Amino acid sequence: MIFIHDFRTLHNVSTPDLCDTFNVAFSDYIVPLHLTPSILEQKMQGENLLRDYSIGAFAGNALGGFILHAVDNKTHPTVLYNGGTGIIPEYRGQHLVQKMYDQFIPAYQSQGIRKIILEVISTNLPAIKAYTNTGFHKTRTIHSFKGNIKTHKSPAGISIKENTTPDWPLLATFMDMIPTWSNNVASIQREAPFTVTWEATVNGQTVGFISVHKDTRRIRNIAVHPEFRRKGVGSALLQYASDQFRGAAVSIINIDEHFPEIDKFLQQAGLMHYLSQYEMEIVL
Repeated sequence: MIFIHDFRTLHNVSTPDLCDTFNVAFSDYIVPLHLTPSILEQKMQGENLLRDYSIGAFAGNALGGFILHAVDNKTHPTVLYNGGTGIIPEYRGQHLVQKMYDQFIPAYQSQGIRKIILEVISTNLPAIKAYTNTGFHKTRTIHSFKGNIKTHKSPAGISIKENTTPDWPLLATFMDMIPTWSNNVASIQREAPFTVTWEATVNGQTVGFISVHKDTRRIRNIAVHPEFRRKGVGSALLQYASDQFRGAAVSIINIDEHFPEIDKFLQQAGLMHYLSQYEMEIVL
């Protein structure tokens, strides 16, 4: 085994090299992932992942592991979001995640960072242990769903069309649940070139929306005005999105466990729960 003691930012790591390491690290993951450099770039743009705040574990010039970090504000960041941690198999067992954080947390503190947040699959016990040993604690449980939308006839009177310039302050008032990082309004706005937002109107009034990442068909967010719920608006939005993707499977992640009505709505629409995660944070 080659032991790694060289930890530095990903400042000089190219997207193809980072993508290759990502795919090797996640090839045997609980939910196997495989990204292309293009999809990785989209992820980095949407989540605001920055190389200078991300950490690499290097064996010589070879990248053996990484922590991808996003910032809440590029000028004066105070919160980091861990958008992906991966260690390739040959370097595991060295507590590299904890070592990377042990080395970089003092630097983050000096830069004004006050909190780091992340999501981890609830059955990934080694990762949970590594984060807990670093000082992270669980803040909530979140659920993910995927599948094919059940076809049905939408109620009359609901019009749906794309809006390339949504009124996000208005649409945000439709949300009861605080979205996780990749599903929040700021991330959707950054991801705008790759995400489509459709809005539902009734008598000219905007009553709901759905935003979907076009390449992955992942629903970033869906919400309905409180006064128009249980009237078929949400189902109509799902149906419209399904039609645009010709019935292909869609997914949605990170639904807060404290909103079981959303779980029920998604399952009635044909989506199946496939994993749960813990949102965790550490206050620096």
